[in-house]
Amino acid sequence: MEGRARIRINLAQRELEIEGPRDFVAAYGERLERLLAALEAPAPAGRTTAAVDPESPEDNFGAFISHLPSTATDVDRMLAAGYWVQRRSGDDTFATAEASRRLIEHGFKIGNPSQCVKQAQLAKRVFVHQRGRYRVSQLGRQHLRQVMGPVIET
Repeated sequence: MEGRARIRINLAQRELEIEGPRDFVAAYGERLERLLAALEAPAPAGRTTAAVDPESPEDNFGAFISHLPSTATDVDRMLAAGYWVQRRSGDDTFATAEASRRLIEHGFKIGNPSQCVKQAQLAKRVFVHQRGRYRVSQLGRQHLRQVMGPVIET
């Protein structure tokens, strides 16, 4: 493979891979070095880059959901969206439609959101708070923390 090169970046499994002749890859390499340097810029005072506070108005759902790996299931996406909505609701609950709407706004189409919530319920990651309103359980938060990292409080 002499004369060929490869760059592989995995920024939390969003991944990017460039392969080809050395000159071609080198042209991208310089740009990527600048991009990575910009990503490593210090966070504003009092903030860390490791966590996204779902209650903070300056953070958005897109930044939060981007912590899900590309291998996440629809059930994981609904659980994460439910957690996001729950943290911002006055009664600490979420409705399937609210969580699904958030996902759709950010380009995630879930085939059957209600079924995803039911599967999360069977796994004891979600429980019914009142008719049509759910709450992410401690097990659900632990699962999300394993999948998404420190953006989830346990």
